[in-house]
Amino acid sequence: MIDSKLPVFEKRRTVTLDEIDDLDHVNNVVYVQWAAAVATEHWLSVATLEMLESFGWVMLKHCITYKKAAVLGDKILIKTQVGRATNVRYERFIEIYDENTMDLLAKTSSDWCAIDKTGKPIKISQELRDLFETS
Repeated sequence: MIDSKLPVFEKRRTVTLDEIDDLDHVNNVVYVQWAAAVATEHWLSVATLEMLESFGWVMLKHCITYKKAAVLGDKILIKTQVGRATNVRYERFIEIYDENTMDLLAKTSSDWCAIDKTGKPIKISQELRDLFETS
């Protein structure tokens, strides 16, 4: 769950036709895509060039709870922040809202692993923790 005491990264978007399924609402897979995209955008917004050139992230586990459907044209607000960190993993929380009503549409928790360019896990440094936890 997102903690208001810690930094939150936000992204806004509008539901497009290609995100709608045969039930006339946003397909469940799209919420997962939004979650992965906002995590990446958060990383790109805080990482230094050296960090971007040195390592990246892979999602190890993802749990999503769907609350309410979004439909074509809805304005969406996506919020994310990191949770606890271990040696090589970071917990991440994401909440997806209808921006007009602030109804919660979906919420996720996931575990991400820092990897070097060869795909091997790397230790989460204090510098990295500071980026996510103070900015």
